[in-house]
This record gives sequence, C-alpha cells and structure tokens, in this order.
Amino acid sequence: MAKKIIVHAGFHKTGTTAIQSSFFAATKELEKAGITYPHVGGKAHHKAISSLMGKTWGWEDRGGVPATDKKWQEFLTKIKRAKGTALISSEFLCELDDEQIAKFKRDIAVDDVKIYFTLRPLLKIIPSAYQQHLKIGIKSNYEKWLHSILDEPGVSTITPSFWVRHMHSEVLAKWAKHFGKENVFLIAVDEMQPQFIYDQFNKVFELNPDFLKPQNDQDSNRSLTLNEIELLRAVNKKFPKKRSWHDYETFIRNGAFKYLTNKVVPGPEEARLLTPQWAVDIAEFLSLKSVKEIKELGITIIGDLDSFKEARIAIGENSDVKMIPVELAAKALIAMDLGVVEKLPTAYVARTLWKMAKRDLRAKIKFKR
Repeated sequence: MAKKIIVHAGFHKTGTTAIQSSFFAATKELEKAGITYPHVGGKAHHKAISSLMGKTWGWEDRGGVPATDKKWQEFLTKIKRAKGTALISSEFLCELDDEQIAKFKRDIAVDDVKIYFTLRPLLKIIPSAYQQHLKIGIKSNYEKWLHSILDEPGVSTITPSFWVRHMHSEVLAKWAKHFGKENVFLIAVDEMQPQFIYDQFNKVFELNPDFLKPQNDQDSNRSLTLNEIELLRAVNKKFPKKRSWHDYETFIRNGAFKYLTNKVVPGPEEARLLTPQWAVDIAEFLSLKSVKEIKELGITIIGDLDSFKEARIAIGENSDVKMIPVELAAKALIAMDLGVVEKLPTAYVARTLWKMAKRDLRAKIKFKR
C-alpha cells in the first residue's frame, strides 16, 4: 500500500507534456528511489482520470470512447501496490468538480497526499489552448473563438471546458478545501528558465538535481504556424460527418498534425498566430485578478507569480490565408508511423487485407491468362 501520494494535477498548457515525458522516461530509476509511476497506456494518466470523471474520450455522438469505471479501478490497483510513494500526473485532474475530488480522495485512501499544480500566465495559455481545441475538431477562427471565451469570462459557447480548466484560483480553492491548503502547491513556470520545473520536481522527490530532465522524444507539441492552423481548420470543416472520432484521432490528431508538430521545424519566415490587442487587454486583466486571488488562498507558491504581469505574446490581426503551400500539404499527406497503424481496429485491418488479397489474386489470374 502506498504510504504517500504526489499528485501533479495541471494546469493544461503549462509544460505538462514535457514533465510527464520525463516521469515516464525515468520510471525504472524512480522505482529504485521508492517512487512508483504507473504505466496505463501512455506517458500520463489521462484515460484513468477520464474514467474517474465519467468523461467520453473524443466525440460523444461520433464514436468517442465511453468512459466506464474500469480504467480508474485498474489504475487504483496499481497505485495501491506501490510500496513507498506513488506519483499521479494528469492535467485533466484540474477539471474535477467537488464531488469528483471527494471521490478521488476517498478512493486513493492515503493520508499523506500532496497536490502540485504548474501554471504560466493566462495570456500565454490562450493561443496554445486554441490550437489544442483545433486538434479535437473545432472549426472557428481565432478571433471568433477569442470572443467566445473573453466576451463573458467564465463562459464559452464553443469550448466550455476552457474555463473549467482555467479559472485557476477556483480550481486551486477546490483542491485546498478537500486536501487542506497546506497540502496544495503551485509552481509558477519560468519560461526564461526551462529547467526550473524539473528542478522543482526533483526537490519534491528529494532526487539529485539532474534526475528528472527534458527528454528529446517525439512529444514536442510545438505551436502551429498560421498556415498549419488554417490547414487544420480546413480539414475540420471538410471532415465527413459519417467519419468517427477514431478516424479523426488516428489520421488527423495523432497522424498528420502530430507529425507536423513533432517532426517538421518551421522556418523563421513562417507566419505565426497573432492575438488582437483587445483580447490581450482582457487576458492581462483576468491574469492579474487570478494572481491576486491565488495569493489569498494561503497555498504554497513556488516561483514568482508577480512576473506574470510581464508576459508578452505576438500582438496583431491575422491575415487571411487563401492558399496553403504545396510543401506543407505534402508533409501532412505523408505523415504516418507504425504507432498510428497499431491503433486501427482489427476489423478494419482484416477488411483491408482481404481486399488487397482479392486484388492481388485477380491480378495473378489475369496475368496467367
């Protein structure tokens, strides 16, 4: 039975993928240090947390994977087998409501639990969040989406999950209510010091300074260029309604566009996403308000939250993209790896192989004649 649990609960778009890659890469070494990081089909624990939430993975009405309690129970079994410290990491934990946090606490049934969040300025999160939502199929342009989240902060008609994830002070307050403010910690990410987040987690686990470190793996998850954004929007608009979430996730999200962000390095001349001044002004105001509220919670803050007011992003109006460069389209078309193929349903693979076999057989018969 685990004696202690460390929970890395978010937030989205704050370097979570990078730190989870380092946890995953160091699994064996962590185990030797008495820290169990369970493997449950990925580098993070998203599907187990979706199971806890009862949240469908993907499009509910088009083949999304319905959540059952099974994955959460399987995950709990692995956590409870830990002999020392267990580590749980998923930014989807920040989306839990009060009842779900209470269930999480009851189910893990360990007294010594520390909750860690990572955070960067809201201004920096907004353009990254838009691109992430594009990768689940939204069709709106950036300006329309910005109006949907900023005209009435706290509400979003296009992506309701945005404010569930990014009302940062409210999320932290919920976890402090259930686990005690003394057990909730916030790491303010310093983008000028990329090693900072790794240094802090090494201290949390009482590990050597270079134990957890950045990984040169394929999960770079870089920002999309403006051309790539418009290409993805065009794909989302044209993606047939009869096609399922599985098809979209396999060929678009984890296929062509994962290939682009992980393998293709854009040139310095490539246009990037710009945020209009009106949106920057609102985001800066909301960020200052959130920082003030977080300080009043009484949780432990690691790093400099006040530095968030110095955050800067590219400001301006985005030009209309009328044409997508041929080279970009070609790179997207050839995106494929064996990992994608492995996710294809067995029935689909069987049908395809049968068609190929019949085609080859007909060709041989025709040749003999």
